[in-house]
This record gives sequence, C-alpha cells and structure tokens, in this order.
Amino acid sequence: MITKWRLGVLAGAMTCAAGHAGDLTDIKDLPDVKEGLWVSSTSMPGAMNKPMQTTMCTSNAVTRKVYEDTHKDGNSLCKSIHTERNGSVITTETECNFSGKLSRSKTITTLTGNTGFHVEMRKADNSVQGVIDSKWVGPCPAGMKLGDVTGPDGKVMYNAMTDETK
Repeated sequence: MITKWRLGVLAGAMTCAAGHAGDLTDIKDLPDVKEGLWVSSTSMPGAMNKPMQTTMCTSNAVTRKVYEDTHKDGNSLCKSIHTERNGSVITTETECNFSGKLSRSKTITTLTGNTGFHVEMRKADNSVQGVIDSKWVGPCPAGMKLGDVTGPDGKVMYNAMTDETK
C-alpha cells in the first residue's frame, strides 16, 4: 500500500513538479500544463527496484490547487529556501527538519513546453535522490475526473482536487 506521503509527492510530480517548486513570485508564475492525461515514470535509486509508472488527469486548476495546498500549512516539515526560474528550468533549494535533523536538497525541473517535464531531486551532496519524467498523452479517459491519480495497476488511488485517497 502506498503511503499518503508518497501519494502527495506523486500528485505533486504529476501536477508539474513546479507546483511544489517553492515560492514563485506569484501563483500566476506556475507553469502552464496542457489539460488531459499525463503519464509519469518515477525512479528513486536505492528505494525502488524499477521505475513506477502512474497517470494523472490534470489541468492548470489542479496545479494551482496542489500549489495552494502545499503552501497553506505554516507547520510544514520542509520550506523553500530559494527558487529561481530561468526560461524552462526551475531550480528550488529546500530545507527539511526531520526530528531536529536538518536536510537540504535541490530540485531541478526542466519543462518541455506545456506537454512534458523532467525533474531531478538531488541531495545536498548533489547525488540523485529521484527522477520523474512526465508527458501529456491525450485527453483524460471516460470516467476519470480531474485530479485522479492512477497507480501502476491502473486503479485510481488518489484525487488531488478532493485530497481523497481511494
């Protein structure tokens, strides 16, 4: 069973990692994503034997909701230290406090227009902690609602718009 934390990370990735990227100057600075079905492949060296493939029915409204949800809680374990956007590349440095132990990481998101992105999450020593490749593949299939995230088995496991775990 996938944990809610992993679902949150997954949903954030699927809604275009920049939605979680950090403190962009304004919510209007969030990247534009083409509405429809997105397929993502997530790999985490040392934590997953093979990449996990998921899909999400997403839109700019979903990206906005996830961004707002991740920035409304002042008690978050992690905070953005610095975010910079240079054309199609968004770099975010984050600091997390897990039981008094500080950890820093960097996320580099490279956008491919509004139909794809590549994300590298790096530890403080610059080693790769995770990679997400995501691309738009077409309209959402019948029966799939905006915000629905499916797991590797194709079943809906989470909805980012309602925060409902299935």
